[in-house]
Amino acid sequence: MIKKLFYLAIFALFIYSLVLLAAPYYHYYAFKSDLEELLKVSTADRPDEVMTKILDLAKQYKVPIGENDINLNSAAKYTAKISWQETVVFFPAYQIYKKTLEFHIDTSK
Repeated sequence: MIKKLFYLAIFALFIYSLVLLAAPYYHYYAFKSDLEELLKVSTADRPDEVMTKILDLAKQYKVPIGENDINLNSAAKYTAKISWQETVVFFPAYQIYKKTLEFHIDTSK
C-alpha cells in the first residue's frame, strides 16, 4: 500500500512538473503564431501602431517583454526579433528548484 502511494506521489510530481514547463512553451508558440499573422497583415500600419499591437499580444499571452526587447524592422514588410526569459519555480513556497527558459523569435526567416 505504501509503495503504491509512493508511486502515485512520484507520478503526481511528474505531471505537476510537465504542467509548469508546458505553460511557457504554449505561450511561446501561440504568441509566435499570432505575431507572424499580425506582421503579415500590418503592411500599411505605422511602426508605433505595430509595436502597440505586439505589446498587446504579448500581454494577452503573458509574455514578459517590453519595447526594448523588440527589434522591429519595416523594410519591405514588417519583421521582428524578440527574445525573453522566463523562470519556472517548481516549489514556490520553498524556492527549491528553478529553471530559466530562453525564448527567441525571428520572423525574418
